Amino acid sequence: MSIQSVGVLEQIQFQANKIAATGSSLAIRDTENSEPVSFSNLLINSLNTINQMQTGAKKQSENYLAGVPGIGLNDVMVSMQKSSIALNLGVQVRNKLVSAYQEIMNMPV
Repeated sequence: MSIQSVGVLEQIQFQANKIAATGSSLAIRDTENSEPVSFSNLLINSLNTINQMQTGAKKQSENYLAGVPGIGLNDVMVSMQKSSIALNLGVQVRNKLVSAYQEIMNMPV
């Protein structure tokens, strides 16, 4: 080993120790109670939010078609677009997760 490679190894070990020491601060935390958030809870909450947006937009469009006062066509269209974009984002996240899972499963052991 040369002198330069020893310095590189020391730097790598220093960085690894630094990351290990702050590993708990790298977790995703809830802003309200600053507790770590699990990935599954985050995913379920996101799916529930998408579902709420879809059902809210559907209900708003049904109320507009029924002639309920105070609901404008622009409000209905905006909520429909928001729910559509949220659904498309959810589908893209799912596709990325499936792709990552397949890539991990194809790795040689």
